[in-house]
Amino acid sequence: MFGRLVILGNGGAALSAAQAARRSGYAGEICIISDTDEASFNPMLAPYYLKGEIPWERCFPFGPGFYRSHDIACCFGAPVEHLDAVNQEVMVAGGKRLSYDRCLIATGASPVVPTIPGLKGSRRAFVLRTASSVKRLEETLPSSRKAIVLGASFVGLKSAEILRRRKINVVLLDVADQVLPRDAHLKTAALLKSYFEEQGVDVRLGCALEGMEGAREGVSCRFSDGVVEEADLVLVCAGVRPNIGFVDPAQVTIGEAVLVDGRMRTSAENLYAAGDASQGINILSGEREWFGAWQSACLQGRTAGRNMAGRDAAYGGSMQEHISPFFDWVYAQIGNVQASDARRIELGDPRQGGYALLAFEGDVLVGVSLINCTGFAGALRSAIVRRSQSDGPLRVDCLPTGSEAAHGFFCACIL
Repeated sequence: MFGRLVILGNGGAALSAAQAARRSGYAGEICIISDTDEASFNPMLAPYYLKGEIPWERCFPFGPGFYRSHDIACCFGAPVEHLDAVNQEVMVAGGKRLSYDRCLIATGASPVVPTIPGLKGSRRAFVLRTASSVKRLEETLPSSRKAIVLGASFVGLKSAEILRRRKINVVLLDVADQVLPRDAHLKTAALLKSYFEEQGVDVRLGCALEGMEGAREGVSCRFSDGVVEEADLVLVCAGVRPNIGFVDPAQVTIGEAVLVDGRMRTSAENLYAAGDASQGINILSGEREWFGAWQSACLQGRTAGRNMAGRDAAYGGSMQEHISPFFDWVYAQIGNVQASDARRIELGDPRQGGYALLAFEGDVLVGVSLINCTGFAGALRSAIVRRSQSDGPLRVDCLPTGSEAAHGFFCACIL
């Protein structure tokens, strides 16, 4: 099969698609269009670099030689301005037009910067999304003594840890009433909050940054509770938004992101989407959902690339799952623990052998949070995935009755 495959984006989904297309025997032209002019950067590895756990080169998992070795035509430094899905044509900045036989939208996502007076454009405001933004933050840290982290997301918690390890005073701020408001159950979130406070992080929940202005050597921050504090930097971790502004919703069906099926096809002919720009299938619910994880993006991109090359590949779907070290604790979140009608069981202690919160829908396991016992995550993930199979979803009645017996059962499994 020959022709032209156009891939919009330069992240994990984009390069996984190009790689899969070549491995599937595609010999035609592959063109990657990106507004960046650097090798593909994995922002999820940036915290590990800033903590000194991995070298800088590890943040570029495909390497600078990928494009040459896979015979990729690169159109870098020029953002996509418009996608005409009807006429199968892409317009990039400067007026250049490029037709395609098949196209992949894999443009990722950009940090959400709240509309707070003085925040946008401040040289003291930082995000952890691109290689250049990470390097700019790194250059600022040695001279910093106090930081505001805006958002108690996974990235926010990791950022607070990085700063505290460098002996920087940290205020972790979120308008929600818990840390990890998108993912964690309130009880698990309370344990994490207390632990971060033990590490010297000033956690302020239900509080917002209302404005900031330049000070002599930093910024002056005004909070919703009336407090005004000086800081050297503000690290924005308030979430991300899919980069799909160039997609015409009259031509392509869009929800939170571009909607795709199990083969990563959009509603438009010969047009695919993957990664943070897409809204794919949740393996548990069957609904289409935005995931925002590097591993899922790469798997989706691989599926799209094989199909664009003429193969027939299907992706079973994703679910919400994260695992992350926070100081000396390790936290894992798998599936859905926030469902309002879920039945929950708490077992163990994070300081003595490990803690788990198990969420059951009816009697079937649908989600789990783990602290300091993440070696059990694989088995529990498999149990969650089996929820709809007759040969073995993990049921609540599989646990011994009584909290003491259930605790012993759990500890026997993880120790």
